[in-house]
Amino acid sequence: MQDVNIYIAGTIHGPAKKAGGYLYILECFRGGQAVTLEKSAWMEKATENQLALTALGEALGRLNCPCSLRIYTDCHHIIHAMRDSWARQWQKNGWRNAKGKAVKNADLWQKVLEQLDTHLYTFTDEPHTYSRWMKDELEREGENHG
Repeated sequence: MQDVNIYIAGTIHGPAKKAGGYLYILECFRGGQAVTLEKSAWMEKATENQLALTALGEALGRLNCPCSLRIYTDCHHIIHAMRDSWARQWQKNGWRNAKGKAVKNADLWQKVLEQLDTHLYTFTDEPHTYSRWMKDELEREGENHG
């Protein structure tokens, strides 16, 4: 099983819908060497969670075999939903949360969960070697769209 790191970053914070950008880096290890792929994009009227889920879904979509994934994100909603199995429970409950309310971004969650099914994975908010670069890159992207 191939080891892969996925790094996700976004430009906006909080629940309000605003224009924002996301960036992901997909880092695969082949023969002891790291091979990276990256993508950034801009979305109008998005939330932090939408940006992070979209970035994750796109990164996962680039994988073509089962992998051992370490997913780095500063989106605590995603980290808790995955670590505490909330997302799988929402899925079982027909995309309803524990209070019976519709889960926001259910379509994005469904896509991500389906894509994760063939992989082993962990989610973390640990600092990483790309943290500063990703922040700077997204700030530049924001200036281009500002």
